[in-house]
Amino acid sequence: MTQVIENIENIPTRFAQNLVLTEADSGQTAPIILPAEQVTLLTASLPVRGARAKRAALPFALEERISAPLGDVHIALCRSLDSDNKVLAAVVDRKVMDALDGRITGTVWPETFALPSPDAPEGTVVWAVWRDADRALVRVSDGTGFIVDQAMLPLIWDLAQKPEIFAYGDALPALLNVQSHSSTPPKPDPKDLAVDLRQGQFAQASTNWSYQLKRVAALGAIALIGHFGIAAADAVALRNIADRERVVAQAAIDTILPGMTLAGDVTPIIRRLAPTAQPQTGSAFLPLLARVSTSLSEVKGQVSFRRMTFSDTPARLTFLIETPTLDALQQAERLLRAQGLDVRSGAATAAAGVAEAEFIVSSGASQ
Repeated sequence: MTQVIENIENIPTRFAQNLVLTEADSGQTAPIILPAEQVTLLTASLPVRGARAKRAALPFALEERISAPLGDVHIALCRSLDSDNKVLAAVVDRKVMDALDGRITGTVWPETFALPSPDAPEGTVVWAVWRDADRALVRVSDGTGFIVDQAMLPLIWDLAQKPEIFAYGDALPALLNVQSHSSTPPKPDPKDLAVDLRQGQFAQASTNWSYQLKRVAALGAIALIGHFGIAAADAVALRNIADRERVVAQAAIDTILPGMTLAGDVTPIIRRLAPTAQPQTGSAFLPLLARVSTSLSEVKGQVSFRRMTFSDTPARLTFLIETPTLDALQQAERLLRAQGLDVRSGAATAAAGVAEAEFIVSSGASQ
């Protein structure tokens, strides 16, 4: 499934080449580049502080936007965005990540990171588009991005309400709203390159000496998943997800171009961008998390989430928090109750200047 390539010309796409060359310039280990078709980039608003709490909350915030059970996908927290509480996340089929585990080393990036997100005035959306032959890499100003067949690009652009475009590489169709064009794309965003999709159970232990030796040995090699050599098991898993999305996407297309059949795996993009698509039903998770976060923001001293789980039958948030003192824990419980939340707390402990307790919080009447 995985190929090791020692010649940059052998890398299947120019987008992947751009990422690999950027990492080579920094003197770091050659990265593993996942095809953009295997990675979905999404944004989410998480009203919690700290990377650990955000990672714990992220699956619940995205659950209704992923057409697969959470157990079938790997969700990686990429980075915080400029907007308050907003983060960028990557969703990958778990079998794709399993195939990397224990076989090859190196940072894992989506091919989409080859192009940085463009800047956009507040309240607007802008696209950066890098076309290379029949493939067009689109990076949206909100941090998300995707790759689409260039023949489908005008349709996707129209469904996205015709945002302004900064174009790179091969020329785009004349009907697109291209503000500028350059044959040479900008370098990848360093903030993207600080991301590694190997997180959670897929994270590599830095103390593993055999791993470190492999990293050194890999400096002269390029490891990536080939676009045209995906293993059959991965292809089946991805196809199951794509088939479910295609039904929704085709319905959206039929309202605009009756009789047209979608070509290529563009359904996740259609689902997110088409204004005719049915809105997702609301989840109880984010409203409940927002009420909890609002309450805990008034606690004296730093409050840290150590663990978080969510159940929606009924909506219930269970979390372990740390505060500087036991008094702060008691204040946290009072503030949660003041928000109209039902609170059950476990035994509190305190040691070395840190107090912690587990809270089980469910929705009460909104204040």
